[in-house]
Amino acid sequence: MADRERLLKTLTDLIRIDSPTGEEDEIDREITKRLESLGFHVHHDGFKNIIATLPGQGEPLLLSAHMDTVEPGRGIKPVLDGDVLRSDGTTILGGDCKAGLSIVLEALTSVIESGSGHRPIEVAFTRAEEGGLVGVHHLDFQRLTAKTGVVFDGEGSVNRISVAGPSQNVITAHIRGRAAHAGVEPEKGLSAVIIAAEILTQLPLGRIDSETTANIGRVEGGLKRNIIPEEAFLDGEVRSRDNNKLDHYSSEFRRVFDEVGIRHPDAAISLDIRNTYRSYNVEASHPAVAVLCRALANIGMEPRLEATGGGSDANVFYENGIVALPVGIGVQSFHTTREIAVIPEVVQGAEMCEGVIRGV
Repeated sequence: MADRERLLKTLTDLIRIDSPTGEEDEIDREITKRLESLGFHVHHDGFKNIIATLPGQGEPLLLSAHMDTVEPGRGIKPVLDGDVLRSDGTTILGGDCKAGLSIVLEALTSVIESGSGHRPIEVAFTRAEEGGLVGVHHLDFQRLTAKTGVVFDGEGSVNRISVAGPSQNVITAHIRGRAAHAGVEPEKGLSAVIIAAEILTQLPLGRIDSETTANIGRVEGGLKRNIIPEEAFLDGEVRSRDNNKLDHYSSEFRRVFDEVGIRHPDAAISLDIRNTYRSYNVEASHPAVAVLCRALANIGMEPRLEATGGGSDANVFYENGIVALPVGIGVQSFHTTREIAVIPEVVQGAEMCEGVIRGV
């Protein structure tokens, strides 16, 4: 069974290694060393994702998590308060996804040390997940044979299984107006910021329905208070678990931009809509769900099958023919300085992972 103290030490050791997106080399070296010590053959693909394999009996199993964290994530000082691990409040904790990495490493260690049989194991630890699933998009899928697996990257306890996730279209727009002195001759200017504001007031944003959302998360523009802003930039997204709705609301974005452009013929407005991942929907009867439910039952937990509004590496695995479902890793408040890891829940994650590896 999973060893709480060993798991906690692994988690805190990994948390102390800075690994913001694009700077994963140090944690890569540590994880590679640990996997090799367990007998894995470790390969790095062209993007330097980790792909590790260990022979076994039965159907191969994929275990995955990502190595990068968001900012502020440098110099993290983990603080244990009873059963809760948190940062000192100045940074994130990095439980997303260091808890996922630790769960997999502890489960593998426990199974291998016990000498019990296990399924053939394929590990994929990706880079740049937080940068928009970049690592998994560059993963060398030819090295993977598993058709089912688990992605340890979900919020909450391990019995939260995300059986449906959305597609995402990324929206970027550049608006060019005309600069002028704001105090001397504002009439000669054309404010890109005002045009951007006009667009924003007409876009369908926020919670659109139970499976569809849209957001503009970044707005930039202007140089100084006394210059009519010549340029503005918008960065946003549309998500939906229904691809017809995704296409519809993406078209609504185009319509709004086009109509505003017609009203401002002297402005240059460029809009780019690019898909970054596609939705998945897995039936409760699927073998990938069944094996998770059996492993949870083995540790006395009831599965909670949920639909999520978040994207993960699981979306791209699904696109490539692998049903690897996201599960909770015992972490709450992802991407904030309030992030915590609930240690008993992290331990449950490792215990469930053991069951999946053994094929209970």
